[in-house]
Amino acid sequence: MNQDNQVVSSILVHADADNFAIVKEKIALVPQMEIIETDENKLAVVLETVSTEYAVGLCEDIRRLEGVSGVEIISHFFEDENNNIQ
Repeated sequence: MNQDNQVVSSILVHADADNFAIVKEKIALVPQMEIIETDENKLAVVLETVSTEYAVGLCEDIRRLEGVSGVEIISHFFEDENNNIQ
């Protein structure tokens, strides 16, 4: 996938109450992520990356944060090498 392609994913991050603020702060520091909503111990996050593999890697990084109990991919939009929308 070339650098002109864009991958947009939305994820839901579940964090325990004790670490919620720290998890939120760490996610907010990542330029490719935007927190669009919070509710109780959940964060709705949009990822904008150049490849699906990079998006998956960011999700894995979030999943490994202390206090994160789960990461769900809600939607995933990408263009293939021929710029076909998927």
